[in-house]
Amino acid sequence: MAAAQQSPPATGGNEVFDINVSGTIYRVHKFTSSGDFKVFRNLTCQYLIIGGGGGGGKGNGTCAGGGGAGGYRCSVPGESSGGGSSAESTVALTAQTYSVVVGSGGAGGGGVDLSFGGKAGVAGGNSSFAGIVSLGGGPGWTYANAPDGYGSGGGSSNGINNGGDGTTGQGYGGGGDNSGDWAGGGGGGAGGAGGNTSGSGAGASGGNGGAGVTSSIDGTPTARGGGGGGSDWQSTGTAGTATAGGGAGGQGPSGNASNATENTGGGGGGSSQNRIAGNGGSGIVIIRYVL
Repeated sequence: MAAAQQSPPATGGNEVFDINVSGTIYRVHKFTSSGDFKVFRNLTCQYLIIGGGGGGGKGNGTCAGGGGAGGYRCSVPGESSGGGSSAESTVALTAQTYSVVVGSGGAGGGGVDLSFGGKAGVAGGNSSFAGIVSLGGGPGWTYANAPDGYGSGGGSSNGINNGGDGTTGQGYGGGGDNSGDWAGGGGGGAGGAGGNTSGSGAGASGGNGGAGVTSSIDGTPTARGGGGGGSDWQSTGTAGTATAGGGAGGQGPSGNASNATENTGGGGGGSSQNRIAGNGGSGIVIIRYVL
């Protein structure tokens, strides 16, 4: 008589695989798009939840800031959450189905109209699992203070304007144009604030995107949650760079900004002189438990 087939502890995710961490076997469920996590018995899970990154702003008669990274929340012992916070507690799950939401990246230059024909980026979408929410990244902005209330704040530009604040435990604030330079600040990242502009006038340089955070929850150390770079106005300056999935800023007067990498929660790069702004990267949810 054949032995009864044992049910798995849980199902769901775009990828499911096992890893060995110092002799302990974990099963990993990686969600790169929204779906259900169906649990068949009590489980204690570790998680990484990253919101979608904000889109970079689009300058016309102005430069624009980079988009902020999506909120970054992690419960892997010894790792970090965003904004310089330590890892959160693990989550205890019971036998039921949990909805997993993976936030989308915000469109570059697809938001509200701003001064001088500029366009804000679109904020990233929230990611969530088991009541834990990582906020989407803030939009890149221009010619005004960037809004607060996002995972990491977007950058701003032109005329003593500040980037948006990040959210405690999720990410850092965006950079600004605090000296009246013709350039955009970098979007905030999970691991560091977006850079302010530098230089002066037409030769000013955009701020770099804020740093991301590295996690090995899926067995491979990967940096995610970087902010988008801010744009500059003329080729005598330089556009802001980005890491950990963020998009680089556009080099004025003819360069387009870069899109962020999908499933990193990176912010999109800001653009100037009516060039194309970068889209934010979608978020990700990764869950693991001991077999």
